[in-house]
Amino acid sequence: MRVRTLRAVDRAPTGSGELPPEDAPAAPWEERALGALGAAVDAAALRAAALVVEKALIPTPESLAAIPQTAGALLDPALLAAPRRFFSFLDEPRSLGAVETRSRRRRLPGGRVLAHRVESAYQPFEGGATAPSPGPVPVTRWVHDAAAPATIVALHGFGMGRPDFDAGFLLAARWFEVGYDVALPALPGHGVRKPADARLSGQVFTIPHVARLAEAVREAVYEVDLVVRWLRAETGRPVGLLGISLGGYVTALAAGLLDDLAFAIPVAAPVDMGDMAWRFLQRTRYAREGLPGVPDAATLRRAFRVHSPLAHPLRLPRERVLIAAARGDRIVPPQHPLHLARHWGDAEVRWLAGGHLALFGRQALRDAVLAHLRGLGHS
Repeated sequence: MRVRTLRAVDRAPTGSGELPPEDAPAAPWEERALGALGAAVDAAALRAAALVVEKALIPTPESLAAIPQTAGALLDPALLAAPRRFFSFLDEPRSLGAVETRSRRRRLPGGRVLAHRVESAYQPFEGGATAPSPGPVPVTRWVHDAAAPATIVALHGFGMGRPDFDAGFLLAARWFEVGYDVALPALPGHGVRKPADARLSGQVFTIPHVARLAEAVREAVYEVDLVVRWLRAETGRPVGLLGISLGGYVTALAAGLLDDLAFAIPVAAPVDMGDMAWRFLQRTRYAREGLPGVPDAATLRRAFRVHSPLAHPLRLPRERVLIAAARGDRIVPPQHPLHLARHWGDAEVRWLAGGHLALFGRQALRDAVLAHLRGLGHS
């Protein structure tokens, strides 16, 4: 489907309040039960997440009230007015780092799976809150013996980062089977890149510190750009992004920062982490009991603005992007993909069955992605 073009009121800057509620299009009758099941799974996960927030991430009202102050330089009016400055490395000369092929992992029919380590020269934002992730970027590649029409860089979701698991979740075998090469990088703080003191993979993307989370997003963009440029030089073929959940967020953001992607396909992707943070906080006892210090939606959206995909205009031709979302998604509600579609000038949204954690529309997703890529001539 396509959605209406933004009216002037819709173009209010990020930070004006919560994303207004919107509904996904009505599901066909045969998908309604799957949507309800997916929504129920998501609702249970949200209840559990609220307990984690209360017990571990934000254990006191004081720590809750301190969250906006952790934004630091991200609230600089000059930066808010020109958020691309947060990613200034994209407009500077940058070379490719050394790439090491550590092992030939296994053969595939017509190809092989390789493990690479890509050296990164990433430096934090001026006055940044954290040091770069240690070590090079691990990338697992499914490579055909003959030249493929394009490479799909598949970006995993939060808590993932293990190549064998990611490959199954991101449908690597399906893309490879129909002729595409696939690259699976591990995002900062995930998988083998999880810091020794972290409790879970990707913990850096959950900590209640605005600047540190922003730094993790910034580093992810740097590394995705690095991997895309390396693969394009290595293969001489088009390279695009397909990401799910957190990987979809990075994909949508990259589409507003990079103009040389062959395609960008965010799946079940949030587009405003400030809005997401507010929705999680609304489920905690702090909000239920009306305790002081709970940041409002406008404050949180302003704090997370510089890396929201809604703060960066689409740099790709609109026909290169495709948005996929689940009708029953309760973790990333429908207003996120709908706002992104309007922000991208009435981009196409493909609605899938199920929810965020129980996505049942995988066949529909496969069909939509393949039709999209073939329509772009990548076949």
